[in-house]
Amino acid sequence: MNNIKYVVAGALVLLGVLVLGGTLADPAPKATDQASAAAGGTLRIGVDGTEPAFYKVDGVAKGFDYEMALGVAEGMGVKPEFVVMGFGDLFPALEAGKIDVIGAQVTETAERKEDFDFTAPYFVTYLSFLTPEDSDIKNRSDVNGKNVAIVDGTIQERYLAEQYKDVNIIKAKDEDAAVSAIQSGKADAFFYDAPYTAPIIKRAPIKLKEAIVYPADDAPISFVMQKGDNRRAQIDKALEDMILNGEWLKIKKEYFREYPLSEVFKDKGA
Repeated sequence: MNNIKYVVAGALVLLGVLVLGGTLADPAPKATDQASAAAGGTLRIGVDGTEPAFYKVDGVAKGFDYEMALGVAEGMGVKPEFVVMGFGDLFPALEAGKIDVIGAQVTETAERKEDFDFTAPYFVTYLSFLTPEDSDIKNRSDVNGKNVAIVDGTIQERYLAEQYKDVNIIKAKDEDAAVSAIQSGKADAFFYDAPYTAPIIKRAPIKLKEAIVYPADDAPISFVMQKGDNRRAQIDKALEDMILNGEWLKIKKEYFREYPLSEVFKDKGA
């Protein structure tokens, strides 16, 4: 979830690695340079265990970021190990060297780039407006003059303020509070990260629909690494190969078939 300018040579991002159901207490050995990675080292990928990035169905791991990481690991010739933790713990774990990369729908931002390196993008941020089923909001211009709820402190809050000048922002402490604002009539819509709206709609006490979904092409999603990690070039190459050989588009269609294709990837043969 997040914001910035498309960058990087090649195509998509990330390497695969993380300890399924693992812990940080006994970190796996890591491939510390390109030579060891090519020789079959291990890459530890930090994930937050949230659908659609990384989750399990009947004990089997699934997820868009998970499959992208597997593809990258294969391209690098390394063993992926997935380490599951809360999203807020991912960056400290990366800084401490407990994981090698983050693969959790992380939006590249200028602030984050000050402290971390980002691979080539493997997705972009998709934004959505959740509304009541009978709402007259059908396209982006319809939100002008409306009360729009956001989760306080999120990237979506800043993006809404920057891109929509004629909306009244209603701050909520979390997703459920934002839905409550719609239910009470305080908000006409809830602006949020599209890949994560399905469970919100499912548990909402009122009937909601995803009235608008669109890609934010200036908010790429990338794998995150420590500054100066020279494996980034390998990951970028693996991502580029996945885009050009059609594997990226196959994975995208499996998890986000209904999402319009971002301009970021149209010129990559996708």
